[in-house]
Amino acid sequence: MVSVRRVVGFIVALVVVAGVGLVMWDRWWRHAGSANPGMSCPAVVKANGRVPFAAFGVHRVALIGDSIMDEASCSIADSLSRVGIKTSRYAVGGTGLMTGLVDWVAATRKIMETEKPDVVVAIFVGNYFAPPMRDENGVVIAAGTPAFFRVWQERAALLSKAVHSGGAQMYWVQPPPISDPELAHAQQLYDGYRKIRGDHSVSSGRVLAGPDGRFVMTKQTCGRPRAIRLTDRVHLTDDGARIFGQQIAHDLTMDWGILTAPRPC
Repeated sequence: MVSVRRVVGFIVALVVVAGVGLVMWDRWWRHAGSANPGMSCPAVVKANGRVPFAAFGVHRVALIGDSIMDEASCSIADSLSRVGIKTSRYAVGGTGLMTGLVDWVAATRKIMETEKPDVVVAIFVGNYFAPPMRDENGVVIAAGTPAFFRVWQERAALLSKAVHSGGAQMYWVQPPPISDPELAHAQQLYDGYRKIRGDHSVSSGRVLAGPDGRFVMTKQTCGRPRAIRLTDRVHLTDDGARIFGQQIAHDLTMDWGILTAPRPC
């Protein structure tokens, strides 16, 4: 009887160790392949099966934002589909929370009504195109001023409220480093999003940074150096979009379950 108990105990211990090892490998050492999903994919990317112990309670995700989200969205959706999540892509290049072609607060309310996602994931780097907004006294609100950050944060909070009112979780994604002076406020805006009560954030932008956290044009990926940014020093190449999207999906699924989407190579 004692020997049987020892054998059973040994087997249980072995299973536990193997399980812990699998989880550690999956979360910290498993890497995705080098194939680029590109930047053209369906507006809705369907789930491909379901991975056990991954993304508890998350079945539908909506991606919103500007061109940086648009460029990374196919990679995010491809990674999320592999753990059983349906992804809808709504990002529109050249848009922001204060001016532009899309009123994102109203658009998000509509997404919540029609799509009913479990999670909304956003990237907004601070596009602020003419005509500028004016304050209550008719004074132009200039980019990078205290008034600009106050109004932008108010709009982000309204967007967040629309998401929560629809019963979903709100996630803000850290943008990659941007060297364009007109978007120098991108990180400060992200810092503001992180202060919105009840929201979540993922610091995925670091994956496209250099060792010192600063902007770089190329990175070593899958054993080879690759250009990750276009010459405008804002937008992403196909490799940059793949790396960023895979990191976002990995960071999100780290938050949602035990097993995850793989991190980029």
